[in-house]
Amino acid sequence: MQDTNQFVATYDSLKTIIYDTETGKVVSQLVNDNSTSDPSYRINKIISHPSQPIIITAHEDRKIRYFDSNSGRMIHSMVAHLDTVTSLAIDPQQTCLLSGSHDRSIRLWNLETKNCIQEFTAHQKKDDESINDVAFHLSKPYMASVGADSIAKIYA
Repeated sequence: MQDTNQFVATYDSLKTIIYDTETGKVVSQLVNDNSTSDPSYRINKIISHPSQPIIITAHEDRKIRYFDSNSGRMIHSMVAHLDTVTSLAIDPQQTCLLSGSHDRSIRLWNLETKNCIQEFTAHQKKDDESINDVAFHLSKPYMASVGADSIAKIYA
């Protein structure tokens, strides 16, 4: 979302809504590719592109979905991992998306083509969970992840 007077929120009802922070009014609602309240569609992470009107969501159903934040319309959906997608991050150059999953993998995606550029195994499973979050360093070429195995890792 380019407008800093807006924020996006998701609810257990699987509704994802963009609000105006000044008025509190609904700007738009994201339209998903499901019509049920099935918990497998639950959203685990929402991020907005820093300079384009795009919202990206990570889901229980192994998918990453892209939405136009102006219209709320879904513009792309893809099966991204073999298990729940838990985390997302956009690199400072705004060319790559990083995703983490309970399948123990971290994947680096080209934001434009939506193709996987690199995949690696990062954390051990613990209680059916693995990667809890991923991040990029703001000014250095580093990525990081934290897992259910109580380990934080930094990648150069």
